[in-house]
Amino acid sequence: MLRKSVWQAAAALVACAAALGPAPGIAADQAPSSLPETVPLTRDDMKRALDDSKEAAPRLPLPPLTDAERQLIDEQHAEAERTGELPRRFGLGNNGRMRAYYLPEYGFQLSLDVERARSGTNRNSASGFDPNFRTMLFWIVSRGNNCTYCLGHQESSLASRGVTDDELAALDGDWSEFDDAHSAAFAFATKLSFQPWAISDQDVEELREHFDETQTSEIIQAIAGFNATNRWTGPLRIKQDVLFPFVRPTSASYASAVSRIAPLEATPGSGGRVPPASRTRPALESQEDVDSALDAARSRSPRLALADDSAVQSALDDAAAPDVIPNWMRLLAATPSGKERIKAYSAVLDKGPLDARTRAIIAYVGARHDRAWYALGHAMNRLREMGFSDDAIFALDRPESLESEADREIVRFARTITVDPALVTDDDFARLRARYSDKQVAEILYHITQAAFFNRLTEAAGLPLEP
Repeated sequence: MLRKSVWQAAAALVACAAALGPAPGIAADQAPSSLPETVPLTRDDMKRALDDSKEAAPRLPLPPLTDAERQLIDEQHAEAERTGELPRRFGLGNNGRMRAYYLPEYGFQLSLDVERARSGTNRNSASGFDPNFRTMLFWIVSRGNNCTYCLGHQESSLASRGVTDDELAALDGDWSEFDDAHSAAFAFATKLSFQPWAISDQDVEELREHFDETQTSEIIQAIAGFNATNRWTGPLRIKQDVLFPFVRPTSASYASAVSRIAPLEATPGSGGRVPPASRTRPALESQEDVDSALDAARSRSPRLALADDSAVQSALDDAAAPDVIPNWMRLLAATPSGKERIKAYSAVLDKGPLDARTRAIIAYVGARHDRAWYALGHAMNRLREMGFSDDAIFALDRPESLESEADREIVRFARTITVDPALVTDDDFARLRARYSDKQVAEILYHITQAAFFNRLTEAAGLPLEP
């Protein structure tokens, strides 16, 4: 039998999850705050923050439980009674639940998540990476973006697979105990995440010293994807759903060590939680400099392999390939997960109810601030096709100058989440929710996250911009 105290805690979580109707978001619970979420400084501070995230108030309402979810919870409850062992969580993860509820047009299906949870299957690395390796990369990116939801998931996964608390603590910047391959990938992850414009040929070559072509491509795609996920779960402040007890003893050597990865001031203090620091980025380039950078992007050589026409068509199944196949499609088609990735990004371009103009503005703002020249060229072409002059396009760099209040809010929101997802506030969401439905807000946020993925992927790959 389960220990009474543990079972009572788990039962309380089930009772909360089973409450009828959607769980309230921040607007229903308390006044919106103009302050961002604080950043835990040390290992002990972070573990307390992860436990606290189990009581987080999401910035959009959690959806109501479906009948299939209730049945899954009942099955998990019965299995826990039979074996005396708690599952990782009761029901589905709140991240997947919110995606399926708010973004069904983009291919997110709750039924698939229920079946995976029931069967206990997980997605595997296309390159055969140790699951711990990918999860460690995700942990590092999430710490840097101050995403407690993702940190909680990665931390509990690593601990369940035998990673010690000291090893988890070492991920926060002390990589001396890891081998050269791990350290190289960790360093690449931080640079691509927080300085995507600075990735160079040398950075990719240093990664290739430890990984083959397919593995290098998978690492880049994974890091880009982790940054997208952090920009969804973190700003939404999704409630932590794993049952893992995060607060555990920490060795003396790590208990008070301050993070080297989190968004902190140069001298943040010795402990506790502090406001996040803005990640410094260069001033935006002039229009002349942008034109020069786009010209250079047209003539550069890709750092990763690109697929030929037949491989692209194979990845598209029965769908016809475009007359002129874009290089982003060739890049994804050259990878084992290409079919899934092409489908997902194609949906960003033409699925869902969000208007094409807002999509293009979001893509421009993201690419402009990430200095993702391939992505920027595509975004500017989309805006020009809608009738934007170059002056109107570059006016998006100065949201205060825009005539449309809706455009000003979209640009500011997109810039904050692109550059500093840790700085988003309740007020940011409240302003959007005053103008848009919750579903529209979720879709706007999703497009910002997918720009973060596309920008990092295409710039790290050094994709040449099509003529």
